[in-house]
Amino acid sequence: MLDADTAGCVLTWLNNGGTLDPERSRILQSRIEDLDRVIPEITDPAGIQYYQRLRRLALLDAAGLSDSE
Repeated sequence: MLDADTAGCVLTWLNNGGTLDPERSRILQSRIEDLDRVIPEITDPAGIQYYQRLRRLALLDAAGLSDSE
């Protein structure tokens, strides 16, 4: 669910012109925190790369949210 929730928030952010409702903003921030905890535990190089990219994407969206507020 970690990648599905994050991707869903990113897709909603894109479809809404760079905005998220408060609930999705909370979910996105929570998933970033989850990714920070999970990534160090991953041992597969492809998995590490995938989740690091997902985290960067989530951070870019979160930064875009704070820029638009």
